[in-house]
Amino acid sequence: MIKWACFLIVVLFLTGCQGAMTTLKGNHSAETEQLTHVQPLRELNDDEESKENTTMLGQVADASIQKPSARVKRLSQAEQLTQNLIERGNQALSGNRLVTPEEDNANMYFQAALGRDPGNFYAIQGISKIVDLYTEWAWQAALNRQYSQASRYLDLARSVNSEDPVLLEMSSRIKDLHERRSVSNTALNAPQNSVRNDSTATNDSQDAKGGRQVPLEEGQFRLPKDLFSRSEEDIILQIQPIIDQVSALQSSIVIYWPNDKEARLLYQIINSRVTEFRVRAMTYHRADYRVELQQD
Repeated sequence: MIKWACFLIVVLFLTGCQGAMTTLKGNHSAETEQLTHVQPLRELNDDEESKENTTMLGQVADASIQKPSARVKRLSQAEQLTQNLIERGNQALSGNRLVTPEEDNANMYFQAALGRDPGNFYAIQGISKIVDLYTEWAWQAALNRQYSQASRYLDLARSVNSEDPVLLEMSSRIKDLHERRSVSNTALNAPQNSVRNDSTATNDSQDAKGGRQVPLEEGQFRLPKDLFSRSEEDIILQIQPIIDQVSALQSSIVIYWPNDKEARLLYQIINSRVTEFRVRAMTYHRADYRVELQQD
């Protein structure tokens, strides 16, 4: 009996140990299987997170690329209309349609654009170009002695912008040119004085040879006695050396001339061509036909 009892105890003990081992093995297998399933899940989550981050970066990049286009200012309807007026004005300007025809000219378009947008640079620039063209044409007409045509061009420029400095300057230049030529024309029609003496005889011999005035001494110039019966170009050619010296030295002059009227004309021509200062002069009723420079 004792042996059977011990045998049963040993069998029960072994059976219990075997069950415990089976339980431990089962738990270990379950844990291993659980870890095997968890690891792919974590890897899958990492992949998804990477894809999500990549998607977010792409969206940010797209937003950064599209951002500059969002900054481009769209023209309002009023601004678009002003721009169209300026474009039409430039087209009319290129075709020299400055103030005519009435319904399609550069001035009309630029003035309309300026009325809608005061201070618009392109409208102001277009108006200035119109004035520049008219003043340039006026000067060319004046050089060709077409003073009436020059005056019409100035009037047209004035109708575009009467306060343009270029217009004011050109008006003054044309007026000065006209006055200088008028003085020369008057001089050409002046009566010749018949007074002669020994000095005029010498002068006659020089004139017969067609020579220009020659300085007698430093600062002295002898002129031909028939100076004012010559062409305007020849008159200026004869007087130009005197003008150059007076301008360079800023000196006054003494005119020795037998005819008072011609002496005054001679002074007016010299003074009008010396722009730096007003020339002072004295005249003597002597038939020397000579101009002398004097330092004050």
